[in-house]
Amino acid sequence: MAQEVPSLSPQCKFFVVRKKRFFRMTVRPGWNYCGEHQPQIGTKDGKDEKRIPCPNDNKHTCYANKLQKHLTICNARQREVPPYIKYNVNAPVETSPLKQPLSEIPSTQIEQIINKVNLLFDTYLKDKIDTMPDREIHPAVMDEFLTEGRTESSLRHLRQASKLMHIMEDEGLVKDHTCYVELGAGKGHLSYFAWHAWCPAASGSSILLVERASLRHKRDNKIRNSSDNSNKVVNIVHKLSPELSNKKEMGSFENINNYSNKDDDCKTKSLQPANINKGSFRLRADLAHLILDLVPAVQKSESIVGFAKHLCGVATDFSLRCLASANTLPKTRGMLIATCCHHRCSSNGYVAHKHLTELGIDKREFNIMLGIVSWATCGDGRSRDKRDSGQRDLSRQRREEVGRRAKAVLDWGRVLYLKECGFDARLTYFIPDSVSPENLCIVAKKN
Repeated sequence: MAQEVPSLSPQCKFFVVRKKRFFRMTVRPGWNYCGEHQPQIGTKDGKDEKRIPCPNDNKHTCYANKLQKHLTICNARQREVPPYIKYNVNAPVETSPLKQPLSEIPSTQIEQIINKVNLLFDTYLKDKIDTMPDREIHPAVMDEFLTEGRTESSLRHLRQASKLMHIMEDEGLVKDHTCYVELGAGKGHLSYFAWHAWCPAASGSSILLVERASLRHKRDNKIRNSSDNSNKVVNIVHKLSPELSNKKEMGSFENINNYSNKDDDCKTKSLQPANINKGSFRLRADLAHLILDLVPAVQKSESIVGFAKHLCGVATDFSLRCLASANTLPKTRGMLIATCCHHRCSSNGYVAHKHLTELGIDKREFNIMLGIVSWATCGDGRSRDKRDSGQRDLSRQRREEVGRRAKAVLDWGRVLYLKECGFDARLTYFIPDSVSPENLCIVAKKN
C-alpha cells in the first residue's frame, strides 16, 4: 500500500499499515521506493534490476543479478551447528493429550482437579514452604535502587534481584572458579549485578548469559565497557544445518570482554582467548537444544551454578534437564530458579510427570491444571468468568488461592525431580506477593 509523502523525504513511499508509518529505508536518487518495495522492474547499465524472493527465506527479496552474493551474507542462510547445540536434547518428544480451554471442560472434571490440588497442597506443602525474611538491598544493587526517578515497577525488579542474590550467598552457592549461568537472561540485569558482586579478577569466576532472543540495550554491554577498553566484542556466528536453519535457537557465542582481536577493524579470523574464566559471555540459544557442558565458558570452570529470575513456563523444565544431564551434573553445584507463567508449561516438556502420576494426576489432568494456574494472576477475573462459566461459583479470592496452590504443586514436582537427581531441593517464597505474585522459587544444591 503506497501513499504520498513529501517530495523532499528521502525515505521509501511504502506505507507500513501495521506500524502506521512509512518504511524508513532510504531510496536511490530519482526512485520512490527502496529496492525491497520497488513495484516495477528497472534497468541500470543494461543489468536486470528485478527482485526475487530469497531462496533461504521468502519473507524478503534480493536482486536477481546479485543472488549469489546475497546468499553468502543472508541472515537466513544455513548455519553450522556448534557442538553445544543438539535439536530438542532437553525437550522429549512424545504423544500427549492436547490442552483444552477450561470453557470446554465439564465443571465436574475441573472440580475434581481442584480437589486433588488442594489435597496435595495440604498434604505435602502447607506450612512447609519457607518464607525468606526481609533483607536490606544487596550492595551490588544499591546504587541503582537509590537512583532518583525510578518507577515502582523498576524498584520491584531490583528488590527481586537483590533477594535472589542474598539467597545465592546464604546457600553457599557463591564460590571462586564458578561459572554462573543465567538461564533466560533477557537483557541481563541480574547477571550484571552478579558479575560485579561475584566475579572479581582474582576469583576466576565468570558469567554465562543464555537467551534465545536477540535483544538490544543489553546490560552486559556495560560489563564490556567497565572492562579493558582495548578488548573488542566478537560474535562467533555458526552456520546452521538444514534442520535448524529456520529456527532462532542457533548459536552465536558472544564473548563480552575476553576475546581480544589483533586486527583493529575486527576482520581477522585469529581469535585469541584471554583469561576466559574472568569474563562475561552471552550465548544465543534455546534452552531446549543446549548441551551446557560443551559450552567453552563452562568447560573452563570448575563448577556451575544456574540461576534465573522468572524463567517462563516450560523453559524451567528445559533448564532443569540441561543442568542435571548426565555429563553436566558432576559440575552443577546448585541452582536458584524463580519460576513463572506455569500456564505456558507443556505436557511433553514437564520434568515430573512420573511423580505426579504416582500421586494420581495423569497427563489429561495435568493439562487441566495448566488452565487453573492462570487463576493466580487473573486480574479482576471478569473475562475468565465469561469463558469458564462452570466456575462462576468460585470467588475471585478463591480462584487466586487455587491457582497459586496449583502453581506450587507443579514446582513441587520439579523439586522431586531434582531430589531424584541428587540435589537437596526445596521451595521458598523469596519475596512478598505484594512485590510480585510470581514469588516462588526453587532452591537446590548438591547433598
